[in-house]
Amino acid sequence: MDPNRLLVLRAVARTGGVKPAARALHLTPSGVSQHLSKLEAEAGVALVDRTRRGGGRSLVLTPAGRALADQAEQLAAALASAQRRVDLYKEQQGGTVRIGGYASVLNQVVAHTVVSLALTDADVDPRIFEVDEEEGLRQLAKGELDLLISERPQPDDPPRPRTLVETDLMRDPFRIVVPASWSADVGADDILGGPWVLSSGHSPSRQALERVATAHGVSLDVRHTAVQSGTMLALIAAGLGAGIIPQLTLTHLEHGQVRVHPGPLDPGSRTITVLHHRDRLQAAPERALVELRRQASTEEQVIHAGSPSTESS
Repeated sequence: MDPNRLLVLRAVARTGGVKPAARALHLTPSGVSQHLSKLEAEAGVALVDRTRRGGGRSLVLTPAGRALADQAEQLAAALASAQRRVDLYKEQQGGTVRIGGYASVLNQVVAHTVVSLALTDADVDPRIFEVDEEEGLRQLAKGELDLLISERPQPDDPPRPRTLVETDLMRDPFRIVVPASWSADVGADDILGGPWVLSSGHSPSRQALERVATAHGVSLDVRHTAVQSGTMLALIAAGLGAGIIPQLTLTHLEHGQVRVHPGPLDPGSRTITVLHHRDRLQAAPERALVELRRQASTEEQVIHAGSPSTESS
């Protein structure tokens, strides 16, 4: 059996379907399906229960498929261990660095870090992976990531494992964003009173805004919620309400027809950090961490040198 196809099966088992596995592996859905069919031919046994497909249900593996997916987990761990071992035999200061994180920081700080390392430390080979917090922590624990971009936990968040070291990178201020069609002299009390377009759930930005509203004795009038920042900005641009978005997110997204409110409301900021295992920081990840901190410092200086002035078109 082709070990690469076993890893495809592992991705399908983890994500619950061909399409999400294709997104995770950067393949087409038809490519994933072909790998599964060829793996079934090589194994000589059905791996997918095709009697339970359709109707929007998740893909279900047969008992043989689940058994092979479990073996693929061991294969992935062995490959990760082999990669770490190979890195030890590369140049003393070189090797692969796998960096995970979320879009706004990857697009700004991490992308600039990779470009800089290519010019100054060509023996360091950074690889970028966009992951959410839960998946990133899991991959970090299994050695599939060397560095994970994150945020300082909120007081009511579960504690981080003691095996992790968390290094502050930068402070990213939250911005109050309003439709460009709103009057430029609208006051803080009028904005707080309302309507709002906010993130669904308890994001750090929403929690910060709720603290400001509580301090002003205002109950937020949340008319619309969104998961993606791009959706939130589109709703704000349509005039449906004000929102709160981190500056780095504003920097890397198109946001015409909105502007940052320059008034006295100060919802604070989030602290962006980088996590790594206490006993796994080899030379290459350490050099990447140094450059990450330098790029983050530069980005923070740019942010704080400016002001929350109008951004509209």
